[in-house]
Amino acid sequence: MGRTQRLRRRRASETTTTQTHNNELESLHVLYGYLHAMGWRNDTQLSALTFPQTGRGLCSKSQRFQAGDELIRLPANCLISIASLESDEHFKALFNQDLFDKDARISFQALVACYLMHQQHLHETTHSSSYAAYLNTLPRTYTTPYFCALSELQCLPESLLERTVSQNRQIRDYYQILKSLVGTQRCQCCGQQLCQDIWALADYKRAYFAVNSRSVYLNARQLKPTRCHFQQLLSGDTNLALAPFLDLFNHSDSVQTTAELQLVSKEKGHDYVLTLNALPKAELRPYDQLFISYGALPNLKLLTDYGFYLERNAHDFFEISLLDIEQLIVHNKALAAQSYHRNIFKFIREHNLFDQMFVHIDDGCSHNLRVVLHLIFKQQAYFPNVLNQIAFGDVAQFDDVQPELSYLVAHKITDYRGFVKALDQLPQLTESGTVTRSYLLECIRYLNAFESVHCASSK
Repeated sequence: MGRTQRLRRRRASETTTTQTHNNELESLHVLYGYLHAMGWRNDTQLSALTFPQTGRGLCSKSQRFQAGDELIRLPANCLISIASLESDEHFKALFNQDLFDKDARISFQALVACYLMHQQHLHETTHSSSYAAYLNTLPRTYTTPYFCALSELQCLPESLLERTVSQNRQIRDYYQILKSLVGTQRCQCCGQQLCQDIWALADYKRAYFAVNSRSVYLNARQLKPTRCHFQQLLSGDTNLALAPFLDLFNHSDSVQTTAELQLVSKEKGHDYVLTLNALPKAELRPYDQLFISYGALPNLKLLTDYGFYLERNAHDFFEISLLDIEQLIVHNKALAAQSYHRNIFKFIREHNLFDQMFVHIDDGCSHNLRVVLHLIFKQQAYFPNVLNQIAFGDVAQFDDVQPELSYLVAHKITDYRGFVKALDQLPQLTESGTVTRSYLLECIRYLNAFESVHCASSK
């Protein structure tokens, strides 16, 4: 490619980026107007900006914040909650209660995703969606591993693949239930069949992750109507909502926030209030990015649910599976030369000892991981009654697994380097693939740090 062609391509890319940025600003400006019309007063003078590390986020151009300050107060009628769905007669009419089956229920998240598709179609065909201003601010793409290309998925560790497969199965199951409920109904606006022509599976996947990555928690009992049309369709609670503009807050592991519905008055109803409880420094100044907490979540959860991870996440740990230990035995010559009775692995599975197996930089090796390593590598007994006495006996006996733990950590470091190398050999990565590759590098950094602290003495 010649220099002139490269220059033209770079200019075209810069033009596209500028246009996208301008479109986002215009969409947010429209959203501001919509929320103000709904009663939001933006008392803390919040504004959306693009930050180097996190991309789009929120700050205040004028206010300083300390622990105990309110970040935002958003009227509950701005939220897309169970109350929104129950008050939408057009949407409810699509679902015949006689077809609801107690053995084929869906989560509220799955129903809200369907509602987003419904509103998006209204917006595109009749421009009559109440949430048009919000819909235009939603991302067009998501960076969870779920949206990796097939070639990228083939390069990922089992821990990521398991979650992606589980998500895919769940989403498809929900979609099939929704499809069976609306049947061959046609849209009153355009005459097309809902699930055949309008609610495509690809659109539902994006809507599902929009809800998955952008919803907030609330106590739905304060908003839920006495009679609920969707009650027999839903499994679990309805304690989530989409919060326009508020969902632009990014997550940090160094802050603590609380959220609650507060009754303003009988006439005005409730406000959804976010309060900053703790922050890493005494005060945040104007134009400092404001963060909230999604909870004490490890990077694996952040990546698979939200599409990002945190470097040196204070809540991170590295999960170990029984398959990891089995693969270690295969690849380690000294361990492969030993014999292992199948009753030991059977006992571990029957008693769920493979749950909660992880390593943590501060706390070391989890109890269950020590027990499993001890049973596999240090015990000759294989009768269930003896294994039971050992597994649930004196804790001190499990301190003899340091060499095997070191082998295991070194094996996972090598393993993850192989995954990164495999991704690097692909001609091009999607945005999801690029984020996932960076996550794998963070896992390697974490394991190296754990190794230097907890495994150095055994080398």
